[in-house]
Amino acid sequence: MAALDLLPPSVQAAVRPFLDSDAPRIAVFDADGTLWRGDVGEDLLRALAAARLVGSDAYARYDALVEHAPVEAYGYAVQVMAGLREAELQAVCTTFFAQRYFGRVFRFVRPLFEVLRHAGVTPWLCSASPRWIVEAGAKALGVEPEHVIGVDAEVDAGVLTNRLRLPVTAGPGKVEWLTRRGVTPGFAAGNGELDLDMLEAARHRLVVAPPDSVENALVRHARRSGWPILKT
Repeated sequence: MAALDLLPPSVQAAVRPFLDSDAPRIAVFDADGTLWRGDVGEDLLRALAAARLVGSDAYARYDALVEHAPVEAYGYAVQVMAGLREAELQAVCTTFFAQRYFGRVFRFVRPLFEVLRHAGVTPWLCSASPRWIVEAGAKALGVEPEHVIGVDAEVDAGVLTNRLRLPVTAGPGKVEWLTRRGVTPGFAAGNGELDLDMLEAARHRLVVAPPDSVENALVRHARRSGWPILKT
């Protein structure tokens, strides 16, 4: 496949065996640090706080929590949006992603998605960022919103509540939500330790290493396991 030959060698090493196999034709991607540079959920929370759409101290509270209880923090980042109209949040997210993150998508991502679609593979996104901002990113990549899983809350009469739809989509929670949605990944890509369960649930994997020189736990695991690693 000529288009695949244009992708980075580590991406080819991960994707070619997947496309040549009988694995399910579903590829699941983490979002932040895997598809684009930065944490879109954190940056959205900062913007919502600055605009007084959530409490002005919301990001500071999140930041204090994320160091020692990241999964709880990811849930908090959605719970603090309680009271927002979902339609308003969706509009904010669409504009925010277009203005702040469209240019942060890694160069390999769009060509890779084209290769996958051409081969009959359906891309999914499974992220620990709020569902609405991940859906905005997915739309920019041509991924259907029904193929997005993110941290979510119940919505009553068009208004977000603080009732999380558990588990939070991090670590084993990603696998549980994929299972609930009937998704068996043939291929998975992630960049952090909380993606490990999802990658192990797939038959073929790609680890996207952080841009700095410090190897995280997932990269070290990938080296021990012989998984392809992409340096961004």
